[in-house]
Amino acid sequence: MTALYLHVPFCRSKCLYCDFYSAGLRIADWEKYLATILLELENRHEELPEVPSTLYIGGGTPSLIPPNFFNSFVSDINSLLGKNKEWLEFTLEVNPEDVNAENCEIWKVAGVNRLSMGLQSLNNSELKKIGRRHSSSEAIEALKTAKNYFPKISADVIFALPGQSPESYRETLEKVISTEVGHISSYALMLEPGTPFEVLVRRNRLSLPSEEEWGIMYDLTCNLLGQAGYERYEISNFALPQQHSIHNYSYWTGKPYLGLGPGAHSYDGGSRRRSNPADLKSYLNFFMVDDSIQNARISSPIIGNQNKKMKNKYFYIEEILTDNERREEFILTRLRTAKGLSLTEFEASFGSLAVKSLLDLSSKYINTGHLTLKDSNLFFTKEGFAISDLILSSIL
Repeated sequence: MTALYLHVPFCRSKCLYCDFYSAGLRIADWEKYLATILLELENRHEELPEVPSTLYIGGGTPSLIPPNFFNSFVSDINSLLGKNKEWLEFTLEVNPEDVNAENCEIWKVAGVNRLSMGLQSLNNSELKKIGRRHSSSEAIEALKTAKNYFPKISADVIFALPGQSPESYRETLEKVISTEVGHISSYALMLEPGTPFEVLVRRNRLSLPSEEEWGIMYDLTCNLLGQAGYERYEISNFALPQQHSIHNYSYWTGKPYLGLGPGAHSYDGGSRRRSNPADLKSYLNFFMVDDSIQNARISSPIIGNQNKKMKNKYFYIEEILTDNERREEFILTRLRTAKGLSLTEFEASFGSLAVKSLLDLSSKYINTGHLTLKDSNLFFTKEGFAISDLILSSIL
């Protein structure tokens, strides 16, 4: 199975914690940008060994794509890939303020069958502090509307936010659970270098919940979601039966994927990684000469009938992983999942000495109950997931 990711970098405003590549909505030239994505897809889709099974349009805020462009855009993607059947999973990232009956109908007709909605919190004070535009009631209404159109919906929440308490986080979780959404991703706030939050914390102008409060919120995540029937299948992801993310799971299990757009990454399933520079202007200019779209062989309301020769072939930067880097990535990605790392698969890829070394380094955490070894699979316990970064840094 292979996967396709398309990055749409435009946002109405930048959230104060976010380090994903994005640009302001005011500079969005949708016709040009979507055409450029299609051109890159045309030039690179053969990097995948087969027609992708899953499509994920992320960002940024891809729910901002104008409705009059969305259907044609997806139709052209399918045409370029020669895809004649529905996507196994087609996820669109959305913000609550963009979710209404009209947009949902357009997305559904285009083939979207899963929404990933960024709630982050259902406390209005917390939403204001992190720079979100929606209110708690608007987010709940958006979830209810989306459920009328899509069989799979994921809601993102964040804990350890500024001003957040275990009590307010519990309320957020309980409200999300009450909507019976099928998938919940719960992330601890990460202070990424250079983000406004990181700068404010470093300058002692912003305080975060204590380590003790962090631990209480982590336990609330595991306990409340578990009691409600959500299975934890990855460090931060919980799903009801048949509701896990097929696309994201392919990342964690080493399947090939192709990422298009500025800042997007690709992987061939072996030792080759490719990354597009996070630079919108350079990305657009790479495919354009005098604002004319080059090398397009398809005709659509987006691209038109341009058919010129491109200046260059590749925008991406390529990296060939060493055997040691492949081994480390194998450990990092597989141990993210509840199924963990198959020692049989690990040995087939890296040899028996690598298995012995991994088990020797892991023995300390097996003895303390942070890792478990069962049926030739090594995986984190609940307590191990809580300190997974520390453990991983010790066993790589």
